Amino acid sequence: MAIVKKCAIVIVISFVLFDMCCPSGLGRCPRHEFVKNFSITKFAGHWYEIERSFYLMELTVSCTTLDLTENAKGQLEVDVKTLSRWTGSVRASEGVATPSRKDPSLLLYRVNSALPNALAKYLPGAGFYQILDTDYDKFAVLWTCTSLGLVHADRVWILGREKEIDVTLRAKIYDFLKTRHIDSDRLVLPKNSNCTEEY
Repeated sequence: MAIVKKCAIVIVISFVLFDMCCPSGLGRCPRHEFVKNFSITKFAGHWYEIERSFYLMELTVSCTTLDLTENAKGQLEVDVKTLSRWTGSVRASEGVATPSRKDPSLLLYRVNSALPNALAKYLPGAGFYQILDTDYDKFAVLWTCTSLGLVHADRVWILGREKEIDVTLRAKIYDFLKTRHIDSDRLVLPKNSNCTEEY
């Protein structure tokens, strides 16, 4: 068991160091306005990954979907499914997103894990996520950022209720990102050519 804990610590430290090597801006993380009257209930449901910034954990996967279910505590139970581009197998990751006291559009995500909480909070994917914009019916912009002293590393995802969004809406989202000083040129299209109907 001690070896497993040591391996887990090495893995967590490796991911933290990788994030530190890939800063996306100078200074601390910028603060963004909260979505007015954000509704967890309306945000819950099925989402597809449309575009994203580079994220090491998604390098070998495609067909990413999120199923968000509101629980009795007002949290979102998160079920992320991806398809391995190497093996074709479906991978699932589960966790819980808790709305912040500051605003419900700021969520603290914890990955479900058998690791102690002191380690689990450093698992890849765990941390604060902010919904920057959504209309609940077609799209959402999800953002996370980590301050690393003199620099920060942030990631952004465009999510859709359908597998694709139209060009007009995409242009509107890019304009929105520009107002938040987030470069849409950093976004990449996931490799979704091998997705199934269930995706």
